[in-house]
Amino acid sequence: MVRLQNYGDRLLQTLVVILTLTSLSGCSLMSQPEPEVKVVTKIEKVQIPTVARPKPVQLIDTKVYVVTKDNLEDFLKEFEEIHGDVAFVALSMRDYENLALNIAELRRFLNQQTQVIIYYEKAVTDDGTKSQLQQSDG
Repeated sequence: MVRLQNYGDRLLQTLVVILTLTSLSGCSLMSQPEPEVKVVTKIEKVQIPTVARPKPVQLIDTKVYVVTKDNLEDFLKEFEEIHGDVAFVALSMRDYENLALNIAELRRFLNQQTQVIIYYEKAVTDDGTKSQLQQSDG
């Protein structure tokens, strides 16, 4: 009986040693080594979809009448016959110049904004689309 107990103790010790070695080795003996990790830097161009441009502004013609002291009477008669009631909007010469300068400033701003939009449209489209944009603009 003593012999059987020693045999069981030996079996238990052997089993513990085998399990310990297996867990410590992590089954590395059975697996292949991991492949070497390579870091590759690749620059990719971001594809941002472009949207259609808004419809151009369509302005309505506006007539401006220049009236002086000399032609006031004739102007009033002719204007009432054509348009009916008369209403005056008066601007000094300096205010008229300021109005013209303000319109020119708005036009400059809109042209610059258009150029910025065109720049970004060209930057985010590929070569094939660029030529299509240029053909549709020209």
